[in-house]
Amino acid sequence: MNYFQYKHMLRIFLCIMCCLNVFFSKAQEVKLSTSEIEIFKNKVSETAKKSKTIVNTFTQLKHIDFLSNDIKSSGDLYFKYPNIIKWTYTAPYAYSVIFKNKKLYINDSGKKSDVNLASNKVFKKLNDLIAKSVSGDMLDSNQFNIEFYKSEQVYIAKLFPKDATLKNMFKQITLSFEAKKYLVNSVRLIEPSGDYTLINFDNKSVNQPIPDAVFTH
Repeated sequence: MNYFQYKHMLRIFLCIMCCLNVFFSKAQEVKLSTSEIEIFKNKVSETAKKSKTIVNTFTQLKHIDFLSNDIKSSGDLYFKYPNIIKWTYTAPYAYSVIFKNKKLYINDSGKKSDVNLASNKVFKKLNDLIAKSVSGDMLDSNQFNIEFYKSEQVYIAKLFPKDATLKNMFKQITLSFEAKKYLVNSVRLIEPSGDYTLINFDNKSVNQPIPDAVFTH
């Protein structure tokens, strides 16, 4: 896998977290009981299934140990039921990906390309994870060992990949959920090297119409 393929896959994987508004609590974490876990997962699944459209703005911080400052970017995320997703970076560069009709459409500052998900094992795996996250099934995935915690008004799910392909990309994925709304608030993707990406989401809009033109490639 070359650098550019990895960059595409990392950005695409970020689409998985599409039910969102941001907060990452640093307060003490208390592990959930078995009964609390089941209640929490059911609430997340119910909320995800009711979310027919989702629009969010986001900020993303990329932390690399040898750099003195984190790399910051921002943009917009769009989801339309059942499986159309657009992830758009607007600053400091223009970059977008669209999942539509079993294809991935990439627009890198005007340079367009596409990938047939059915013929690419890695991209297909990422697409499957995106679909599961939207339906709420990601927390039941056989591809992760998951630990559940609560910290004040935030639920936290720590996902540890079991799948070899995902383990090569991520050591841990941490999702933060707003306790009362059961929507993902923030995402931290930790790589095997210890470098990580933190995504914070704002201006959440759920079940509002999205023009078809938004998903034009």
